[in-house]
Amino acid sequence: MRFARCLNVWLPSPPVELACLFLLAFVSCSEIVEVDLGSMEPVLVVDAKLTSDTTSHIVKLSRSCDYYDPDIASTVVSGATVYIEAGDGSHFDFVEDSLPTGWYRSAPDVFGQIGEEYYLHIEADVDKDGENELYESRSTMPYIPPIDSVRAVHGMGLPPFYTPDPSRLGWNILVYAQDPPTEEYYGFSFSLNGRVYFDSITDIFCFPDNFTSGIYLNGVPIYFFADKPSETSRVPALKAGDEVTLIVYSFTAEYNRYISDVNAAVSTDVPVFGGPPANVRGNISNGAFGCFAVYPVGRGSCVIGNEGLPGGYTPF
Repeated sequence: MRFARCLNVWLPSPPVELACLFLLAFVSCSEIVEVDLGSMEPVLVVDAKLTSDTTSHIVKLSRSCDYYDPDIASTVVSGATVYIEAGDGSHFDFVEDSLPTGWYRSAPDVFGQIGEEYYLHIEADVDKDGENELYESRSTMPYIPPIDSVRAVHGMGLPPFYTPDPSRLGWNILVYAQDPPTEEYYGFSFSLNGRVYFDSITDIFCFPDNFTSGIYLNGVPIYFFADKPSETSRVPALKAGDEVTLIVYSFTAEYNRYISDVNAAVSTDVPVFGGPPANVRGNISNGAFGCFAVYPVGRGSCVIGNEGLPGGYTPF
């Protein structure tokens, strides 16, 4: 008699005819199930940032729509009143772009200051009933430590980028700065010869200071650029003469949490039969989605090929 092993239990194998019947039964039991997700009133979605950079800042407004009946044209929120006020009395108006609509821009000379509290004010007719609804948020710009210098060192990847492959060589980008004793939430991106990379909310490298609080960052590796990146790598290769600028952000705790929630929501690592992710937690009133992010920006640069010679620091 033949035997088949299943889950470490020895059972007699069924005849071929019976096995075919079982297979037919499993195949024929499939059925398409349509889930009625219903409908809901539109909700305002806010993407608003104010940084220490002197530039034209943008507030993006849209509204939610039904999953199975997405009316993309109706998601644009036009005709809103948008402004930001500072604790010192400064007032920044945001004017809607003609294209794309739903984007509201400040004047080009607007910037935020460390330690200042900022108030976001939005009046918009989100439910299209002819009456504007009020949405508000407040946030204070946190402190950011100055970067003393940035160095590029060639060799194998330093932790956490180390691999045991001695042929995988490249440039380690190291940062030197004093981390304050208070709890901070850092984010990093970089620019290569003036072009910024990895500055979207799903690409920013978040760096908690749990193990560095109050100590000097004496050459901490932030990025590694392999000499021969893989075909799937989005990190460019470097050559002698390239200027790499490390861009550091200092986030509030609520915006750091928002970034974490967004990345969890868009992640595909959730098991097939796992529970759905919770709503992303923001800081806008009146039930709106999104976040009002207020943060300073610092920069430090180095030139590839000049090992050991730190680049100049650009103050925020």
